Amino acid sequence: MTHHRVRIYEQGPPSVMWHEEVLNPLPAPANGQVLIKQEAIGVNFVDTMFRDGTFNVPLPFDMGVEAAGVVTAIGPDVKDFRVGDRVAYFFAPGAYTDARLISTSALVMLPDSVPARQAAAILSKGLTAWMAVRRAHVVKAGQLVYVSGASGAVGSLIAKWAVALGATVIAAVGSEQKALQARDAGLSNVVVTSAPDFAEQVDKIVAGRAIDVVYELVGRATFEQSAALLGAGGSLIHIGNASGAASVDLAKLAARSIRYLQPSTPQYVKLQHGVGEATEELFEALRSGVFGDIAISEYALEDAVRAHNDIAQRRIQGFPILIPAFDAV
Repeated sequence: MTHHRVRIYEQGPPSVMWHEEVLNPLPAPANGQVLIKQEAIGVNFVDTMFRDGTFNVPLPFDMGVEAAGVVTAIGPDVKDFRVGDRVAYFFAPGAYTDARLISTSALVMLPDSVPARQAAAILSKGLTAWMAVRRAHVVKAGQLVYVSGASGAVGSLIAKWAVALGATVIAAVGSEQKALQARDAGLSNVVVTSAPDFAEQVDKIVAGRAIDVVYELVGRATFEQSAALLGAGGSLIHIGNASGAASVDLAKLAARSIRYLQPSTPQYVKLQHGVGEATEELFEALRSGVFGDIAISEYALEDAVRAHNDIAQRRIQGFPILIPAFDAV
């Protein structure tokens, strides 16, 4: 039976992505593999970086890094998964497809409380938030936390999780419109980085206390502004560069006794602590309502180009996912 995928043969704008029908059926799973029917596919900012050439990738390259679905066949030696299991994965290239073979080492089992659409929307982003607040800097009750880019998907998850952990969170956004969105999403202490009275807004919230940690997700446009807020001994966790790569003067930060990290989510989740611990804490946060309602923007798999264009034009409200339209397995 045919299946469908989104592939690039060159790097560039969203239009370089091709939605293809593959006539050759997928082979049976080998040892250590399962075949999954994908029900929902996450769309992440890193996907745009693979596509546009920010990261070098071997071409042709199958797009996407996370999805959720159902196991439809297992390899001869697979013991931990069965046909019918609901699973998800993250940071495994080749996700923009309706069916795929994948190593069992990439999979996590989905609890009944987490629908496939929600898992695809939040798994990679939620694990980045877990890395931020539970490992790169362990947020504790009473701390002051500043999130630059709090209106974005990952930034909003970090901010909400830090609030749930008992911190006072300053949610920094780039415009009044984004401030309204952040407040509607349940965040208070929202400041606008472009406002003339930005410093006064922050001073009013901190009331003379030192900010314990800055989570920087915007990059070039706000990095210096964010770093200036930290006092001696504070932590600067540099997670993203949505506005472009920031110029980081490590010597200058060290002279101010600022702890600087630019952590990798896979490093923390897969190598240092194990997938199970991270996903269990993330799913528990979902169950307990830490993130509130997860707004999802759905696109058909064949509309991946439109989804990427909407990301570039900042038109997406909520967490974008792709939905396969064909029953391939």
